[in-house]
Amino acid sequence: MDPRTVVEPYYRAWQEQAGDMSRVPLADDFTFTGPVAGFTDSAGYRAMARQAGAAVRGFRVRHQFTDGDLVCSVIDWEMDPLPGSLTAAELLRVRDGRIVSGELIYDAEDLRRAMSATQRPDVTALLERSHTHVAHVLGQVGPQGWAAVGPCAKWTVRQTADHLAGALLLLARIAEGDQVDPAELDAQRQADTDHLGTDPAAAFRAIAARSVAAFAEPGTLERPYAFMGATVPGAVLASISLHESLVHGWDIATGAHLPYPADDDLVQAVWQYAETGVGDDQRRAGHFADAIPVLSTAPLLVRLPAHLGRHVQR
Repeated sequence: MDPRTVVEPYYRAWQEQAGDMSRVPLADDFTFTGPVAGFTDSAGYRAMARQAGAAVRGFRVRHQFTDGDLVCSVIDWEMDPLPGSLTAAELLRVRDGRIVSGELIYDAEDLRRAMSATQRPDVTALLERSHTHVAHVLGQVGPQGWAAVGPCAKWTVRQTADHLAGALLLLARIAEGDQVDPAELDAQRQADTDHLGTDPAAAFRAIAARSVAAFAEPGTLERPYAFMGATVPGAVLASISLHESLVHGWDIATGAHLPYPADDDLVQAVWQYAETGVGDDQRRAGHFADAIPVLSTAPLLVRLPAHLGRHVQR
């Protein structure tokens, strides 16, 4: 089989399907390297492509040739919020009808500068606002509220709060350059660890300040980090932190029967991440339950938790 036939669905996914790689024949141990991110399996790459594909305005294969099992392409693409076009060379290696590796080659300096300029003020400001909302909610939870079971993973409100605090600490430590023991990434372990002590709101404010400071540090959003078997820019870690903060803040408030004060900009930012970053691969891995059907006209703060598998009480 001509290797170009094998890679055709890959480029069609970028051109026509918003990065949906579900029908692309990627090997399970597919590896990918590039100036901004790298991946060591197909699940991680598919999740990234689904998220990035939503921002692609245009994609064109300008030239393509083969050398044995290697397909070499020159591609142009346009991506929000970046102005103009980016050009790169991409090498895809094919074996037994599947794509086993990929490499993207381009000068990423302009991309990093653009990402820094467009993302740093927004993501750190959004993080600070979201963390402030969560701390306010934590200060309102009473004794019965802590013991109540929330919408996430059958955890109590207290376990959800400890999980959130632990996750934000881990992400801040990674952004600061710490080497994190993979065992610390276990969600249940964080939920069962007391991160908040006898004054949860005050303890969370200290963790929140560290989280915001870590991602506000110059260069952090552009710098590559090893995370969950992939290499990702700090901006992705910041987006994950924001997702954790807003969604688990909602979990805590919902479990404790308290109002949740998230504003529209926060919900919109997390929705943009979750809509493309949480799909079948993440659900099969057990990170999220199946989506709960809701009306497409429902408010985002209803659609977002439903997309993540939370039952929304209305």
